[in-house]
Amino acid sequence: MTFFAALALMTVPAFAQSAPDSSYDARITAVAGEVAVYSAAKPSEPAQAEPGMFLEEGDRVVVSSASSAEISFDGKSLIDLGENADFTLTSLSRARAELSLAFGSLIAKIQKLGDDNLEVRTPAAVAAVRGTEFGVDAGSGGDDAHVGVFDEGRVEVTGQTGAQVLTANQETSVRRGGSPEAPHPLRRFLARRAAMRAALRRLAFVRAHWRRVSAARRRMLRRRAWARLRARWRARKVLRRRAARRARSNQRAWRRRKEGDRR
Repeated sequence: MTFFAALALMTVPAFAQSAPDSSYDARITAVAGEVAVYSAAKPSEPAQAEPGMFLEEGDRVVVSSASSAEISFDGKSLIDLGENADFTLTSLSRARAELSLAFGSLIAKIQKLGDDNLEVRTPAAVAAVRGTEFGVDAGSGGDDAHVGVFDEGRVEVTGQTGAQVLTANQETSVRRGGSPEAPHPLRRFLARRAAMRAALRRLAFVRAHWRRVSAARRRMLRRRAWARLRARWRARKVLRRRAARRARSNQRAWRRRKEGDRR
């Protein structure tokens, strides 16, 4: 996976820019297992995610079970999505980026943003980030959310009726409609320290191999790739259906043999 991520990043033609775009350059930098990307323009036609894939505002990334996806902003920030995550790039504006985690989990290293803002929204809470190492869990029913800060940074967590500020090695939980609990030492997120350290190593690798591409060039490359990636997703869907039919057929045959043995 590391090799292909590097290959995808290095083989994108580089075009220098005199100034940063007003929006982040968001790309898939690694994929494991089954991950689909749904565009805002055609939400009913998913594309198979692959390393080097350019993402746009409004894209929704859905990670299946036993799968994961990694996204980088400008090669300077990294978001690692865990299995069964449903994640949307609501806004990629540098002034006020907004991400949505409907359910699932993520860990992230976000570069220091200065006066800019980045928010991660779940059905139960909003985490406002200014540059930190943090994790977010969103319950599948949307009834609760959990936010933790690892070794550095500050995150403000807001529920419907109140807010709390987390600093290094603190976490909180929020029930939908309520306020965040008082910050307390990491418990839920403690086991993810190793994953956070691995993400930092990955970020160093991504940063070293990142190539800047103009916004116009990104759009053109995305259009070229999108049809191919949608076709790949459809082909995978056909294969999954065939595998499911074979599994059902094998199960029926096994049951018939068992019934024959009993007779």
